[in-house]
Amino acid sequence: MRLSRVMRMKSRAEFFRVREEGLSFGGSYLVLGYLPEPDLPTSFKFGIILTRKVGNAVVRNRIRRRVRAILGELGELVSSPGYLVMIARHRAPLASFEELRKDFKKLARQAGILSDMKSP
Repeated sequence: MRLSRVMRMKSRAEFFRVREEGLSFGGSYLVLGYLPEPDLPTSFKFGIILTRKVGNAVVRNRIRRRVRAILGELGELVSSPGYLVMIARHRAPLASFEELRKDFKKLARQAGILSDMKSP
């Protein structure tokens, strides 16, 4: 699943709103910010935050691609409409793809946003 333009968060105001009004769940490599929004036209809107503390541009882009791939695998399982913001911790470059997937699933389970935990 590719994230369509409608499903991506782009404005600073959306990110700020999730930070101020939403819930935050921390993992080993990622932090998930979630704000339920039942009136969204799509199932969810997604954004990724990576700072320079994570690494140079090559490292940040690799993490960004991995997080998008994980969301592509599990995106159909998001049961609650809302805004999702993934923040990569400085340890994220040390994680394998499988470790990032497990961390995302753990955070999604804590947030209660996945409908089926038997997914890949």
